[in-house]
Amino acid sequence: MTFKLVLSAIVILCLLCSNCKKPDNSVSKFTADELSKTDWQTIENKVRGTKVAFAMWAGDEARNLFFRKVATAKIKEKFDIDLQIIPLGDTAEIIAKLLNEKSSGKTSAGSVDVIWINGENFRTAKQGNLLFGEFAKHLPNLRYYDSEAGRRDFGTPIDNLEAPWQRAQFVLAFDTARFVEPPRDFDAMGIWIKNHPGRFAYIAPPDFTGSAFLRHILFHFGGGAANFQTFDEEIYRNASDKTFNFLNEIKPYLWRKGETYPNSTKELDKLFANSEIDFSFGYGANFASERIKRGEFPPSVRTFVFDSGTISNYNFLTIPFNAENPVGASVVINYFMSHEFQVEQSQQLGSIYPHKLSALSEAELKSLTILTLNAATLSDEELASHSIPEADSEYLSRLEKDWREKVLLK
Repeated sequence: MTFKLVLSAIVILCLLCSNCKKPDNSVSKFTADELSKTDWQTIENKVRGTKVAFAMWAGDEARNLFFRKVATAKIKEKFDIDLQIIPLGDTAEIIAKLLNEKSSGKTSAGSVDVIWINGENFRTAKQGNLLFGEFAKHLPNLRYYDSEAGRRDFGTPIDNLEAPWQRAQFVLAFDTARFVEPPRDFDAMGIWIKNHPGRFAYIAPPDFTGSAFLRHILFHFGGGAANFQTFDEEIYRNASDKTFNFLNEIKPYLWRKGETYPNSTKELDKLFANSEIDFSFGYGANFASERIKRGEFPPSVRTFVFDSGTISNYNFLTIPFNAENPVGASVVINYFMSHEFQVEQSQQLGSIYPHKLSALSEAELKSLTILTLNAATLSDEELASHSIPEADSEYLSRLEKDWREKVLLK
């Protein structure tokens, strides 16, 4: 009798544990279309007590800490969702995994619910039918974003398969204690590099910041960003030939004579902070201010953009086709898009506030006053007037591949 009681207790306990923190079938089998047919409060109630796995690029320690501590706590407090952060060295890692799962027929119970994504990774995911569906148009907080933000991603039509999240713009940093005026186009930059051997470096592609630097050179030799919105073989061939000629011409004058390249923004920033090189750059307009605040850069550092402009784009959040908890993923994404979270993120990480001001209430507008600019951060007006669009993602793929063959290995 005692054995039977113990066995029964174990069976009951196992059944309870098997349901713990897992979405029920009504949640895991939810479709994108059902989001429009269900009250949002009902959706939020459905996912209480579940888990959402968020795969994100983990190349910035301050951002990693913010999401591990602040974001997970907010999601738990507001929705009783356990947010699990899955760090990625490159978003392509999770796309490759999804391609394998798709080919092997794993259409449910995937290991990831939300992916931070854009560019060629989104194009690959869309072409491979790796995404959940047209969920973005059903999110309440989409109203905060300009409609253009959700149209195209590096030339690829979005079709509501991902939701706009953050806005970024490429800026360069220099130290005014070393020199006052930086070169503001690539003709002047080439001269500067040759006159200051060993003092310039750029990050090796396929790091996205290093790739962005190359695209600026491509635009310079190809007549501007407007010529690169759809892929054209002749335009690419002509502009890339000049781009690689330029890069090979400056190669002997680079840090370590171009025999090796920094692999990350972290490495580039360290070289700059140690005065081994005279420029750093990043996709966050506030990146230098944040590093000054953390004591990594001296207070004399400032940022600038090229006279012809610098690339500005959005990055996005999406849900994979086999997400275990797509409804919970939708709730997390919608909160990450909220005014409250964007202000917190801008304040903590120095991210550009991405919402259109016309969508904000009076109270929300007032709350933006806490987002003060450091002297190292360019004004919104300066950034906006020097903002240029991204190229079609085919240019990115080709440029990264050809750089390796025609510059790195040459």
